[in-house]
Amino acid sequence: SLTSITIPDSVTSIGDRAFSSCSSLTSVTIPDSVTTIGANPFSFCNKLTDIQVSPDHSTLSVVDGVLFTKADQRLVCYPCALTAESYAIPQGIKAIGDFAFSWCYSLTSITIPDSVTSIGDNAFFGCNNLTSITIPDSVTAIGDSAFADCATTLTLTVPRGSYAEQYCKDNSLRYTYPDANDWLNECPRPFPHSPAPAPPADAFLFPAPAH
Repeated sequence: SLTSITIPDSVTSIGDRAFSSCSSLTSVTIPDSVTTIGANPFSFCNKLTDIQVSPDHSTLSVVDGVLFTKADQRLVCYPCALTAESYAIPQGIKAIGDFAFSWCYSLTSITIPDSVTSIGDNAFFGCNNLTSITIPDSVTAIGDSAFADCATTLTLTVPRGSYAEQYCKDNSLRYTYPDANDWLNECPRPFPHSPAPAPPADAFLFPAPAH
């Protein structure tokens, strides 16, 4: 079984999902000659922990084990077998690529910065322990099946009136707002001894009660 790959310096591009589902692969070394890279070439490589590129690579960078492209500031691959439970995408990244986090079993929460404008197809596919993602209003495009086969309790925190909120509505995803519980401190109930009415069974939101 293939456990390690060193890509030769005759290679200049790596195609979409080129090494997908190499289930024994643990490490990859990418040479300086590679100048273009497609959608996560290492998707579903469920033992992958180590991606190596030169610190002086002209087009690629690895930060905290995660592979990025420099030109379009895209997160290409969060290796499946990294063990962190939470991850904050670095400020300045503009795109989360197709399949970028696919099958990342350890992650339970992800924070997306306001520099990100797009989330690719199947970006979080199969993250079955992922329960929380914070999406800013800078995100104006989310691909197909971006959150497919995630934990059934996954809740997206989205700004009111945002593209992400509408995406959640259109795709029947659970979501809440960053200020969902502000009423606890700012808007006391006029009748504190009366229980609040139960929300509808199919409600996805947790809005503040009326004054």
